[in-house]
Amino acid sequence: MRIFSKRSFQFDHPAGQEPAVVIQSQNFADVPGWVAASAMFKLASKTGDVTVIENKHDEKAAETGAKSKSAAEKKAEEQAQKEAAAKAAAEADQSQ
Repeated sequence: MRIFSKRSFQFDHPAGQEPAVVIQSQNFADVPGWVAASAMFKLASKTGDVTVIENKHDEKAAETGAKSKSAAEKKAEEQAQKEAAAKAAAEADQSQ
């Protein structure tokens, strides 16, 4: 499994059967699959400090710090822009 970490972390094996894996801040790393089951990984994933890299797009987004938007977020953003444009047009018509 390949991950990107925004901060330094130590991932301990859930059963203590293997040595801990240490990841440095702002680095990509290939880690064993058991890391995904560790408590620290689960917490870091929820806070967005660790990202699983599945393809080149994910890697590029992690490098640039860009956050991928979901389809729902994109749609909501487009709707908000349309509403703002309509409101501006209405205000412009009222002022004339």
